[in-house]
Amino acid sequence: MRKIIQIVSGIVMIICAAIIIRFFFSYQEVENKLEDARQIVEQSELAAIQQQNDHIIGWLTLENTRLNNPVMQRDNNEFYLKHNYLDEKSRGGSIFADFRNEVMEDRHTIFYGHVLRNGTMFGDLPKFSEQVYAEAHPVFYYETNDKRFALQVFAAYETTTDFYYIETQFTDNTYTQFLEKIQQRSNIKLPVHITAADKIVTLSTCTTSQNDKERFVVHAKVVELEK
Repeated sequence: MRKIIQIVSGIVMIICAAIIIRFFFSYQEVENKLEDARQIVEQSELAAIQQQNDHIIGWLTLENTRLNNPVMQRDNNEFYLKHNYLDEKSRGGSIFADFRNEVMEDRHTIFYGHVLRNGTMFGDLPKFSEQVYAEAHPVFYYETNDKRFALQVFAAYETTTDFYYIETQFTDNTYTQFLEKIQQRSNIKLPVHITAADKIVTLSTCTTSQNDKERFVVHAKVVELEK
């Protein structure tokens, strides 16, 4: 009996080790691909990497983090959950904009990405539940070929998909109500004044919970900068 237990334990350990190794290499592959993209953009301009894939619409960064990524958009919200910026299959997927959006033109633009444990993609997004972290990282930056935007964080919280925070169509009244709701839900308080005249961006990711309906959300005010 003891021998059987030892054999089973050994098999379990081998399986666990194999899973860990597979995860390590998949994360490393994600990081390597992203580094390739960063090198292209740093050495030239966004247009250079868009020659590789015209579904690249912009670039998103958060200073002093590993978020420094191309942003994708297609005609659906499924493809880039499992494909990288070269449209290759990838466990890490991509950062991508909601297919319904005219990005930065609509009142409410939505970006999605996976929460990866090594901090790539939206791996650090849940840290915005902490006031100290939010104060230290108050602004995302989004850039296109001809425009640059500061995305000033004003709210962050964990929710479920029962709260429809990905609405894109509003009247003046419903937009005002939406802004009030997301600020009421927020775990953080930052000195960003937001009104119905402002545009916002929502960054959305899954959590590490087993509950598939749980999400972590960060909302930011859009401020266009000089290019």
